[in-house]
Amino acid sequence: MGRAAIAATGSSVAAVATIGALGPSAAVPRLGSAASWPPWSASAGLSAPVVAFTLWAAVLLGGAGLTAGLLAVRWGWRPRPGPLIAGSVVAVLALMVIPPVGSTDIMDYAMYGRIVAIGHSPYQMTPLQLKSTGDPVGAAAPLPWEHDPSVYGPLATATEWAAAELGGPSAGRIVFWLKVWNGLAYLALVFGLDRLTRSDPARRARAHLLWSVNPLMLLAVMAGGHVDGLSAAIAFFALASLCPGGMWRPSPRRWLLAGLLLGAAAAVKAPLLLVGAGLGWVARRSPRALVALGIGMVAVLLPCYLVAGWPAVTAVAGRAAGSLAVYEPWHFVADSLGLHLGDATIDVIGEAAAVILAVILLRRLPPGPASFPFARPALALMLAWLVTTPQQRPWYDAAIFPLLVLMPRSRLDWIVLARAVPAALAELPGIIYYVQLTPAWLSTVGKIVSARLAPIVIIGAALALLWLCASRKWNAADGDGSPPPAPADQGDVATAPVIAAANERPQRA
Repeated sequence: MGRAAIAATGSSVAAVATIGALGPSAAVPRLGSAASWPPWSASAGLSAPVVAFTLWAAVLLGGAGLTAGLLAVRWGWRPRPGPLIAGSVVAVLALMVIPPVGSTDIMDYAMYGRIVAIGHSPYQMTPLQLKSTGDPVGAAAPLPWEHDPSVYGPLATATEWAAAELGGPSAGRIVFWLKVWNGLAYLALVFGLDRLTRSDPARRARAHLLWSVNPLMLLAVMAGGHVDGLSAAIAFFALASLCPGGMWRPSPRRWLLAGLLLGAAAAVKAPLLLVGAGLGWVARRSPRALVALGIGMVAVLLPCYLVAGWPAVTAVAGRAAGSLAVYEPWHFVADSLGLHLGDATIDVIGEAAAVILAVILLRRLPPGPASFPFARPALALMLAWLVTTPQQRPWYDAAIFPLLVLMPRSRLDWIVLARAVPAALAELPGIIYYVQLTPAWLSTVGKIVSARLAPIVIIGAALALLWLCASRKWNAADGDGSPPPAPADQGDVATAPVIAAANERPQRA
C-alpha cells in the first residue's frame, strides 16, 4: 500500500509537470519570452480534451495516492523521511521552472508587482489599466480579473514588488521569481514539519504525505503559484516558535515572536488571523501571553497597512464580498431548494454559519496533542471558515494541511481530503474555463464537474463533519468510535499553564 501511494502521488505530480512543460494550452497561460530564464516550456499545442482529462486524472490519482498512504501509515507503514523529502525537493524545483498550471492568479500577482515597480498602488490601479499604458508586462494581464485591484495583504504586495524588480519588463521572469518565493516557503514547511514531528514516526510520515509530497498542495502552491503557501509557512513557524524541540515551551519572548510572525502571515492573506485567534484561545487565561501575542501582531500589521494606505484596508476588508467559486455550495443548496439568493445574502449566511461551526468544532473536535496545544483551536477556526465560506478555492486548504498534520490521526483526515479533491477538479483546466471549453461536449463535462459534482461532494463532506461532531466517532479503531479520554493535552487553555510548568522539569522516559 505504501509503494502504491508513492507511485500514485509521484505520477500525479509528473503529469502536472508534463502539462506545464508542454507549453500554452487550456491549462497553461501564454507568458511570452523570458529569454534564457525560466519558465521553460515547449509549444506542443495540446488539445483542450487531452489537457483537461490529464489534469483531472492527475488529481484523482493524487487523491488515491494520499488515501493509500494514510491507510498504510494506519497499518504500520513508516517510510524513511529522506526519500520523501528528496522527492518533495525535486517536485518543487520541477514545478518552479515551468509556467503556471491550472490558474492565472500568479499572473495577476505579476501585474500588481509591476504596478508597484512603476510607482502606482495595486490597490487602486487594475491590470487592465496597466495594459492600457502599453507596458510590456501589462500585455500579459489575464482576462478573468483584469478589472480587479489587488485583494492581498501588504506583505504579499511586497513579495510581488520584489519579483517585479528582479524580473524587469518580462512577465515570465516575474512569474518565475514569484514561484521562487513559493518554492522557498513550501520547502521551509517541509523541513519545519519534519523537525517538529521527528520524535513520532507515524506523525512524521503523515506530515510528509499531507504536505511534502501532497499532489494537491503541489498543484495549488507550486504549479498554480498561489500565495497561500507563503502565508501558511509563516503561520506555521509562528506556531512552531512556541515549541522548540517539538515540546510546548511558551514564554513571553516566544509569544511576542509568534505574534510578529502571525502578523506577517495575516499581512499576506487576512484569513490567517484565524490562526492567531486559535493561539489566542490557548492563551486566554494568561494576560501576559495575550498582550505579548497582540503586541507582536499589531507591530507588523499596523505599519504594513499605514504604508499601503487606506485603499489596501478597504480592498482586503472587501474580499469577503469577492467573486464566488463556480462550485460554491451555498448557491447550489439555494437553487436546489428553489431559492434565488443574491451574493450579499449568501455572504451573510456563510459568515453566520462559520461562527456556529467554529463553536461546534471548538467543543467537539478530537483531543489535540500536548506538544502542540494550539493545533486543535487553530484547526477548528480555520476549518470552520473553509467549510462555510462562499469563496471556495482549493489553494485555501494550504492553511489547514500543516495543522492537520499536528493532530492525531482520525476520520477528520478523510473529511479534509474529501473536500480538497473535488475543489481541485472544479478549478481545472483553469485557463480558458471562464470563456468556453471547446469542443462543446468538453464544456458540458467541465460544468457537470464544477457545478454539480464538486458542490455535492463538498456539501457531503460538511455534513459528515457535523455528524462526526455529533457522534464523536472520530476514530474507528476505538471501541465505540469515541475518542479516548482527553489527557491534559487537548489544547484546552485550562491545562496550558500545567503543561508549561511540567515542561520546565527534566523529562523522564
